[in-house]
Amino acid sequence: MKKKLVIKPIKKKKLTDQQITEKQRKKCVKLAKDISKKRDDYKCQYCGVGKPQRQVHSHHFFHEGLNMAMSADPDNLITLCVSHHQGVFNSSIGRFMGSHDNFNFHNSPVESTNWFKERYPERYEKLLRKSKEYTKLNLFYWLEKEKELKKYG
Repeated sequence: MKKKLVIKPIKKKKLTDQQITEKQRKKCVKLAKDISKKRDDYKCQYCGVGKPQRQVHSHHFFHEGLNMAMSADPDNLITLCVSHHQGVFNSSIGRFMGSHDNFNFHNSPVESTNWFKERYPERYEKLLRKSKEYTKLNLFYWLEKEKELKKYG
């Protein structure tokens, strides 16, 4: 007697409310990064070099893990070239280096914050105030944030 081969359809697991909310937050962060890069003309705000000469990233000044409500705020993002954002891996010495001046924002948080405060004092003060506010972060918040960000772009 031959056994019948039964192929069961693959069922996707239903996302939890928390997963749906996080997916929406990440969508908003991507929109905010696109807005900040466009605002900054796709150029590093530290050295002025950008596309097409060098890849650019968006850097959060107020860390998105600690300030979740500010993770999708274009004012909390600044465009940096890859060298000034994270540094470049130097295989001959086996570590990440900054640009020609060995400075990058991830390895020099105090210096980068001081630079930002000096260059954008009003923006820094506004962000500092926002960082102290309580915001209920639910799916509704992120859906509204997406609408707000789409008005920018």
